[in-house]
Amino acid sequence: MELELLLLFLGMIGFYRAAEFETRHGGTHHGFLWAGLSALVSGIKYAIIGLGWPSWLLAQAGLFVGIAAARVLLEDRANK
Repeated sequence: MELELLLLFLGMIGFYRAAEFETRHGGTHHGFLWAGLSALVSGIKYAIIGLGWPSWLLAQAGLFVGIAAARVLLEDRANK
């Protein structure tokens, strides 16, 4: 249980810091949204899938790809 909580907070902090990094380059700050999504993905992963930290890492990578894809689509739509 301690490992799951540690990974949950690690993911939240990592995504919050990634949003801060994007903000420094002219983006809108979505830190709390990204951290919340990371916590949601972690919670769903542990509730449904179980398994260990490798599956957590895969779930967080999937979230990262999803956020990146959404940002590209929204930016592309805003430029039209």
